[in-house]
Amino acid sequence: MNIRETVKTRSFKIAALAVGVIIIALISFSGGVAVGLKKARFSYKFGENYERNFIGSRMGVMGRRGSDNFGFPGGPGGRDFRNAHGLAGAIISISDNNLIVKDKDGKENTVTVTGKTIIKRQRDDIGISDLKQDDQIVVMGSPGDNGVVNADLIRVFDNNGNN
Repeated sequence: MNIRETVKTRSFKIAALAVGVIIIALISFSGGVAVGLKKARFSYKFGENYERNFIGSRMGVMGRRGSDNFGFPGGPGGRDFRNAHGLAGAIISISDNNLIVKDKDGKENTVTVTGKTIIKRQRDDIGISDLKQDDQIVVMGSPGDNGVVNADLIRVFDNNGNN
């Protein structure tokens, strides 16, 4: 092998290595963009219903309701806020794929159960047909456009408060 062939081979190896590094960098960048888009979609969907789920409908001048000056129901630390991603309470009715749950403040909340919803009693997976009125549950899920919580996980507690 002469010097020209050695220089060409070496130049080809360097060029191939540079192209490989660029391809790896582009794949890594694409992965980061995909993760960022997923996070942005979640944040966007959360923000769509934030006011409806946490504050409720605005009434009066500058959204004031109650006696505070900030537009928060029941004052800045008010108890009128709704938890958009979960709730705890007792089942008061079950129909089709919907549960009506009464929380500790006595408010009735609608929860939708889908085929993807995981329902657990202790370590056992159970179905919606295994739920009964007055069961104490904790629901984790995402808010719907109408304020209904779409359940991802329902945890059923026994009468002693154990899960």
